[in-house]
Amino acid sequence: MSTSQIRTTWTVAFAHVANQASRVKVVYDPADPYAVHLHFPSPTGRSAIVWTFARDLLEQGLAQHRPDPVGLGDVTVGPAEADDYIEITLHPRRPEAVRLFARRDEATSFVAQIYRRVPDQHEDEWIDWSAWLTEVLGGAA
Repeated sequence: MSTSQIRTTWTVAFAHVANQASRVKVVYDPADPYAVHLHFPSPTGRSAIVWTFARDLLEQGLAQHRPDPVGLGDVTVGPAEADDYIEITLHPRRPEAVRLFARRDEATSFVAQIYRRVPDQHEDEWIDWSAWLTEVLGGAA
């Protein structure tokens, strides 16, 4: 089992910024097998702004047969008006959501890679339960 992270970069467009794209790092770590991480460049350039959400959400949001986005929390994923894009909506704790558009083929390729690395229903096999318990108990395990 390879424990190395799967990393890629997507070029995304933001709904509220016309004619400007941004590069976003997309990271999957088998040690955290249920999550996908989007790393946005910080406006100050010091550190990335990271959004984490369920990998299943990305997979389900890519489904061609879904007319509506999926997700009930801070992140939703679904079809965009243009068929070759998906829309990812981030709901920060402010009144306005941030809508971004990623290429469907890039997202599909990434999802295929992460599910080849850690197949569905095998996520628990990648978690170091001893380390988790030690962390939860504050080193007293």
